[in-house]
Amino acid sequence: MKNKIKYISSIISILIAGTISFNSCSDDVVNNNSAPVNEDNFVYPYSINSFWYYGTNNFVTNLRPDSLSNIFDTDTLTGIGGATFVRDTIIGNDTLRLFRNGHSDEFHAHTTLEMYKQTSSGLIRYASYSEGTNFGPFRPLKNNMNLKYSVNGKTYNSVDEIFNYYNNFIFRSENNSSGDTIFIFDDPPVTAIKYPIVKNLEWNFITVQTTQINKKYTDYENVILLGKSYYCIKIQRIWYFDNSTTPAPNLIDYEYFSKEGMVKKDFLIKDIRITNEFGELLGYIDAKDEAFLNIYSP
Repeated sequence: MKNKIKYISSIISILIAGTISFNSCSDDVVNNNSAPVNEDNFVYPYSINSFWYYGTNNFVTNLRPDSLSNIFDTDTLTGIGGATFVRDTIIGNDTLRLFRNGHSDEFHAHTTLEMYKQTSSGLIRYASYSEGTNFGPFRPLKNNMNLKYSVNGKTYNSVDEIFNYYNNFIFRSENNSSGDTIFIFDDPPVTAIKYPIVKNLEWNFITVQTTQINKKYTDYENVILLGKSYYCIKIQRIWYFDNSTTPAPNLIDYEYFSKEGMVKKDFLIKDIRITNEFGELLGYIDAKDEAFLNIYSP
């Protein structure tokens, strides 16, 4: 059973806003051929006032049939985001560090707040708050149509509602599966990053009712952004629904982190089923969220 308290205005007073600067995703390259630096056992940066500035992109792709282009724009929507370890706070007998993550685009802005503790076994989250969705700007329809979007056994009213569900999932609990805006204490605590880094190591990240997300270290890769090369461990997030032991094949979800922290995120949702107001099948689309590190300050 997870304990939870309503988010109160005093939480806002501890958040520190940052000035944010971003560039296009066109500078992003994953390069497996250049020689990596042998630093396999790095840990996540944990200094107070360390900050990361990100660019984000969202687009609809792989429309089937092509006539769906009359409904959906395929241009890339961009946003900006920043994350920082703000300060220490004491909860019970534990000293936890507050991590603020903000994102904005032309349609909305939001903030998440998480409480972490870095130990020899990993970066452990003890509590979280989200006032909205995670990274990702969302796309309006060209036409005002009463469409339904179905994926993995659930039906949604829009593409943004789908991303709202999946990106906010890590801010849910057994008693808050709707994702309401409340402060949640994780019980048990959530292992975001596991130490030491061992290729092919898989662990349970979070479980809410019949949905489980595991994380797995897959391999090391060099990620080149704005001319700088980051030696990263690639982490797959693996989704299981309805207590199944078979992972969902249509969620392609990866994170990359280095000794500089989170460098890149890729989240592709495939085979979203589109129906009209009469339940008639119109076709399928894929949708993708991306986030890219532009500036890191330790």
